[in-house]
Amino acid sequence: MTSKQRYLFDLNGYLHIKNVLSDEELREAQEAIERCARISPDQLPHGRNFAFDKSLEALTMHPVTWPIVKELTDDKPRLNRGSLVVETHEKQTMTPFHCAREDCGWQTRRYEVRNGRIFCNDIIAFFYFTDVYPGDGGLLVLPGSHKSEFQRPDGLFLSDLEDPNPVLHSAIKNITPRAGDVIVLSELTTHGVLIWQPKDRDRRFLILRYKTQYFQDHRGERDTYSRELMDKLSPETQELMSYESYWHDKEIVKRETVDLS
Repeated sequence: MTSKQRYLFDLNGYLHIKNVLSDEELREAQEAIERCARISPDQLPHGRNFAFDKSLEALTMHPVTWPIVKELTDDKPRLNRGSLVVETHEKQTMTPFHCAREDCGWQTRRYEVRNGRIFCNDIIAFFYFTDVYPGDGGLLVLPGSHKSEFQRPDGLFLSDLEDPNPVLHSAIKNITPRAGDVIVLSELTTHGVLIWQPKDRDRRFLILRYKTQYFQDHRGERDTYSRELMDKLSPETQELMSYESYWHDKEIVKRETVDLS
């Protein structure tokens, strides 16, 4: 991570990195997602996910986000799962505010700073393939909440979001990425999703979830992909998804950049 990224992530609990994808990377991913979007999710063997196309799978270790993933996991990363989302105005329910501290127990997730590096054992990368503008809806975050020492009171901020056109509390930020941008978020950061408003365009993004390679929780079985899907993946991605002991060093982590074979 750069010193600027480290400072902003520590301050806010997330990073908004602009123009991560090259024109070619974005075009290839958009074409793959368009093909995927034409198929009903129930007709896809594994649903909509990063394994649909190599252009999406390659994003799991993108040269811009890979150093960040490695630092935050103290060079012990595991790709937990990756979901492809195509969201339209037809979904008229918001995703309430939540975070791992509230959902999974405060003692299970960690955020620490040691030797000038940040450690976080549960992070998300959102790769965006369509533009989001103010007023569209989409991702909400509560900056700084990843380091809160107090439990969020039940219902706090929820009433603000029950209105279809809510007036957001000044503490809440609606992030509006453009196609090719990436949001890297700690799961300890309180976040939610507003209803998508535009009727003439949708919101398309890839959710990549990373934990440390030795981290297992009650969702472990749900996070395990089928052997059929795993066999589709490149060896490098399979290694990234593998559970390992704390003492094990994955070969891919020794590389500054990873190309899929």
